[in-house]
Amino acid sequence: MLQQVLSPVSYIATSLTVQSFPEQQNTETSEDLAFNFAITNNSPDVKLSSPNPPHGSSDIFYGTCVFRQEFDHTMKRSFNQRTLVMISHHNFPSFHKRLLERMTETGVISDPVTLQTAYNQMFAWRPPRVGRHELPFLGNIITLDIAPHRSFPLQGLPGPTPLISDTPGSIYAYEPIGSWDNIMHFMPCITDLYVLYEKLVLCESIIVVAKSPQLASEAVSSLLDLICPVPYAGVVKPYMTMQADFKSIGIDGGTPQPFVVGITNPFLLKRIIAAAETSHRMRPHILYLQNYDGPVPTRRHHSIHHKSSRNALLDLPGGGIEVHTPSKRFLKSDPTVLSQIEAMLKLGDQTRELGPIIRRHFAELTAQFVAPINRYLATSNVVTPGGKNRYASFSIPEFLSSVSKHGTSVKFRGQGPIQRHRARDGLYEAFCNSPNFYSWLEMKMSLEQEASAGLLGSGAAATAS
Repeated sequence: MLQQVLSPVSYIATSLTVQSFPEQQNTETSEDLAFNFAITNNSPDVKLSSPNPPHGSSDIFYGTCVFRQEFDHTMKRSFNQRTLVMISHHNFPSFHKRLLERMTETGVISDPVTLQTAYNQMFAWRPPRVGRHELPFLGNIITLDIAPHRSFPLQGLPGPTPLISDTPGSIYAYEPIGSWDNIMHFMPCITDLYVLYEKLVLCESIIVVAKSPQLASEAVSSLLDLICPVPYAGVVKPYMTMQADFKSIGIDGGTPQPFVVGITNPFLLKRIIAAAETSHRMRPHILYLQNYDGPVPTRRHHSIHHKSSRNALLDLPGGGIEVHTPSKRFLKSDPTVLSQIEAMLKLGDQTRELGPIIRRHFAELTAQFVAPINRYLATSNVVTPGGKNRYASFSIPEFLSSVSKHGTSVKFRGQGPIQRHRARDGLYEAFCNSPNFYSWLEMKMSLEQEASAGLLGSGAAATAS
């Protein structure tokens, strides 16, 4: 089904080796680490078929791995490291993670019999298509749901009222692999969620720095989920090492473009920041995830000397990197949601309700944000002589005039109406000039065409827009 590349391929062997092992690893770690990464397919000899939507990537391989470290007194460093990697041209990280967990649950990370059986069963699967799949795998049936687009919101999150058609334990191909119930405990503050949301909506660059590749890749996955159904149009690298291909993010000769990357190497952070400053590009926003003292504050303290401040310099080898205090430029934080998150964080690991609260809030915020654009597009919808619908040319001044006339449900910053209107126009204008606007519009038009041709289920296009 997924056309996994399970045999050794010489041209990607080096990339797999450096990406599937942590650059920094605590020698006392005994639990498995699961993380994902992406590498470029530079070989014209590797061609993977993808006959049905959703079509796999022709130039990117998506890797998911389980890394295990075990005590071994015969080794000079007293421990043995192994990793099991699954490669696909389909970006289904949660599904691939479930497969790897099933393959390693017996305690052996690379049992030849298990690997051969898994390969035979995966090879018999039909090519992926939009909809539900019931897949036999190692004595169980795995239910996989593939949405018409990876940016459908709230994938994998059950509704408040369970439906009879819902299958317990089913996996959504594009659901995030991380959970805010865990990630939030490493955040600098709660309101940083809005800072990150704004940057993602506007297709700006973010570097996630974490102690482990699992936390880094889970944070990248969860961050991108915040802005669904707006697809992030930049490059996404859930985990990168010092030996990765940097041309894809505009470094070492590549074409400059926005990116979201997860890293654990402090020297790599310096390298990316230096490259951005050398090319006179906007400095990427740094999200530093670490174990802080005390509870997660609601807001940042502007002084780095405050005893509860999480604004301190990044303590990196060779000198720290100043963390520029981020500021929300446009959006007003929801005080009710902030209070809910703050209360949940005080419960520690006793709750699993934090993730759904955050995901539903930002899914609703994104829906409110794109609603005026959908309204404006509806007024410019024309019917061609062939009977097909199409949109007239998009005019930003006319759209801003429409927003001024009809308003929006999004709450903006500002002491008075004038300041809030400036913030509103500033965010919408910046979004309409960003690559994300075109990726969202392309997705919207594509899904509407497929829906009109009867290729999607009822309501699919409406859900994505």
